[in-house]
Amino acid sequence: MPFFNNDGIKIYYEVEGEGPPVIMIHAWAANLEGNWKQANWVEVLKDNYKVILLDCRGHGKSDKPLDPAQYGAHMTDDIVKLLDHLSIEKANFFGYSMGSRLTYELLLSKQELFISAILGGFILRFPSDEQSSEAQKRLNDMMEALQAKDIDEIKNPAARRVRRIISAYKDFDLQNLDALAAVLKGGLLRQRNSTQTKAQMKETLKKINVPVLTVLGSDDFPGDKTLVAQLVPNACHFQIQGRDHINVVPDPKFHMIVRAFLDYVNSTS
Repeated sequence: MPFFNNDGIKIYYEVEGEGPPVIMIHAWAANLEGNWKQANWVEVLKDNYKVILLDCRGHGKSDKPLDPAQYGAHMTDDIVKLLDHLSIEKANFFGYSMGSRLTYELLLSKQELFISAILGGFILRFPSDEQSSEAQKRLNDMMEALQAKDIDEIKNPAARRVRRIISAYKDFDLQNLDALAAVLKGGLLRQRNSTQTKAQMKETLKKINVPVLTVLGSDDFPGDKTLVAQLVPNACHFQIQGRDHINVVPDPKFHMIVRAFLDYVNSTS
């Protein structure tokens, strides 16, 4: 099985197809098999693109350190090192949920690596202090839920529901709940260390010069789903009616939108 080593952490990846490279970055608590292969994405793209899939650290067949300090910026560094390992200078990046967050962070810091960016299941927010505090509490509840010995002990209903969903995954044997909690904490620590103001972030987004696509289900996140498309000059947004964060992933309309976007971008680049 193909692995590469990033400073002692083994990262599992697969490559299928030929053509312009598309690196696909899965959601939190998922992996390349469940997020992409079972949802038919590889079949949709591999005839025209080199599809590069990885299991992010803490997930799937990759190593799962339990120290939150091993996540955060290390997760985007894994993606950069994978491109270097495969001798790829530029790629199309396709993330979903957590994968979109990682893609977004790379887009802000290493735009030179991008042919295009696709952000699925992702919404850009500029939260107030109160909203940030509420989001932090939800994350803390989730971390506690992951580390609870018995699902029935979890008091927060939303956290208990997510824990049940994860436990029902076909490949639950590949999961490590303590590692998933460390992923969340590492991401939270990285957000706290960010020094950019809301105004600075908006100005950075306005300077992005690669094509960006955002796609969400209509029943996914509340709030303005179009903010990335409003701020990034060469961006567009699509919404898939009647779909939520989970059931939008295998939707043929999502396949069609992404394929059309990639075909256009890579025929003109």
